[in-house]
Parts: sequence; structure tokens; C-alpha cells
Amino acid sequence: MKGEKALMTKRCWNQSVRRRAAAALMSLAMMGGFSLAQAGRDGPGTYLTLHREAYQGAFTLLIPRGWRAEGGMVGSGVPGNVVDLVESNIRFRVTSPDGQSFFGWYPRFYFQDPRSHPGAGMGLGVQYGSVLNGCWQYPYMTIPQYVQTVIFGALSAQEFQNPRIIGPAVESPELRPFVPAVATHSQCGYVNFECTIAGTPRVGRIYAILYNLGGNIWSTVGTFGWVAPTRRWRQDARVMDLCLRTFRLDPQWVVRAAAASAQRGQQYNEIIRQLNEADRQMERQRSQTRSDIQTEVHKVLTGQMEALDPQTGRQTWLPMYEKAYTDGQGNYFLTDVEGPLPIDDDPSWRRLQIVNRNDPNYREK
Repeated sequence: MKGEKALMTKRCWNQSVRRRAAAALMSLAMMGGFSLAQAGRDGPGTYLTLHREAYQGAFTLLIPRGWRAEGGMVGSGVPGNVVDLVESNIRFRVTSPDGQSFFGWYPRFYFQDPRSHPGAGMGLGVQYGSVLNGCWQYPYMTIPQYVQTVIFGALSAQEFQNPRIIGPAVESPELRPFVPAVATHSQCGYVNFECTIAGTPRVGRIYAILYNLGGNIWSTVGTFGWVAPTRRWRQDARVMDLCLRTFRLDPQWVVRAAAASAQRGQQYNEIIRQLNEADRQMERQRSQTRSDIQTEVHKVLTGQMEALDPQTGRQTWLPMYEKAYTDGQGNYFLTDVEGPLPIDDDPSWRRLQIVNRNDPNYREK
């Protein structure tokens, strides 16, 4: 009887977690429905595979099986960005098999307020949008202003037609630990938007982490998001948003990148050395651990779970489902379905244990 009660409690808790995670992803009140068979949702579950960044081995994340990954830790590709810290810049995209949905990261840049230059008060300031000292000349912006001006106006100007932000910016407190300690002001959140790409109406979401250094210099820790056709945004958005949240930097790469940035930073003036120090602090903060309670709260807010492979002892973060399986080759099968599964006849697949750090019997492996 106690066993049945415990099982019922666990099922109720899991259902509650899924409802809250789903509610967070359904904050866009829109339209449309479509089968995700091509977009990574196969039958009763979702196949995901572990992707490692191809150029520097800088990060890993899960992507839907059959989707195409491009880019990685590479230069921004924007002329004039001489403060392009190649060691820690990112330009990365993952695209669905039919090319209609995609998610990924925009490169990061440094910005300088044109009003801070000598002579600005006499009308001799530099032009907005120009590049000086390796920094784009823009005043510190809100997240909607940044998305409208930099993303829609420059980086995706040739791809997104008639982009329009939907509603106000939404704060994302879970992104705040990525802000460097030296920041005097920061913003962490996202905006939803609609646009047209190649004649097809799309819906998207862009997350941004912005921070200011003393009022004159500001930068981005990260700008990332997803875009999907309006008719099927609900299904694709769930998969893409959860894959974005599995992004993890490789700790060894963090050490190498910080050392390389410090070496190259000696070539720049005092402003650039200040920016590099902010980068190093940011990377150290990314490596800080969280308490078990904070970790479990984070799982609920972001719709994730920890899964333990009993055969290897390895723990992996995955999107929240009732059950998770792996073949030990970096591939995963997630499902909420009871009964026969498409992997049942394949002996290479094994079930993973779901980790609950708040369980009194939990012990760190």
C-alpha cells in the first residue's frame, strides 16, 4: 500500500512539473498545429542526439535527430568587429530537415555610447551604428530596443521581413548568474516576435543577456532564440526551447579561452582590458555550482531533468519527460508513453534513472 501511495505521489509530482514547464512555453497565445514527425518528434517520443561544437569543442547541447547544425565558436563575420574575441564568440544554428524551423546563437559584440566621446556635447559625436575602437556606437538599450536595432536592423535584416515584437519583454531570472560581477547594470529576458521568411509567416523568440560597464561600454553575454512557421510553432517551440536549455560550456575550453583572451588583451588599450576582465569573470561564474535545492527549482522552471546512466555512472541533463533511454552513443529517447516503445526490440538501448537531488536517499555520484 505504501509503495502504491509513493508511486502515485511521484506521478502527481511529475505531472505538476510538466504542467508548469508547459505553461512557461505556452506564454505566446497564438495558433496552429502540425505533426512533429519531421521536426524530431517520432511517434510517442522525441529522439535527441548530443552535439559537440565542431571547431573548438567549446560546448555541447542536445539537438533533435535529423536536424542540421552549422557554425560554432567562430568569428562574428561582421566587418569592423576588431574586438571580436574569437576564443569566446559564437555563431551557431540548428535547422529542421525541411529548413522551416531553426534555433541558435547570434555572435556577441561590444558597444560604446557615442555620447561619451569628447566633443559629443558640442555636436561632434560619432555616428550611431558606426565602429570606433572596435566597438559598435550605440547607447545602452533595453532588450526590445536591442532586438529591434541590432538583431532585426543589422544581423538578420536580410532574413527577417517585416519583423514585429509581440508584447513586452519577459524577464528570465535563471539567466542572471551569467552576468559578470563587474556589471553596473544588467538585463536578462526575452521577447516574442513575428516575421516573414521567404514568404512564410513565422513566430520566434529571442533571449538576450545585456550588461553595462560604468555607463559608456556595454556588451552581451548571449543572444539566442528560435523561429518556427506560425502553423506549427507550438510543437517546434517546445523541442527547440528545451534544446537551447541543454547548452553547456566545456570547462577545459573555458580555461583555454580565458588564457587566450588574456594574452591577446595585452595588445589593446585600457578599455579592452576592462572588457576582457569582464569576460574572465563571466566564465568563472558560469562554472560555479548550485545547491541541490536551487538545482531542483531550476529544473522545474526550465522543464529539465537529470538522468543517470546506471551502466556508466554518467549524469546528463535532458528535457523533462516521464522516462529516458540511451544507447550509450550520445543518443537519447524520451517519452511519456506507457506500453510498447519503438526501441524495445533494440538491446543497445537502456533506461536511465531520473535524479531527484531533494530525495533524502540521494547521494552525489
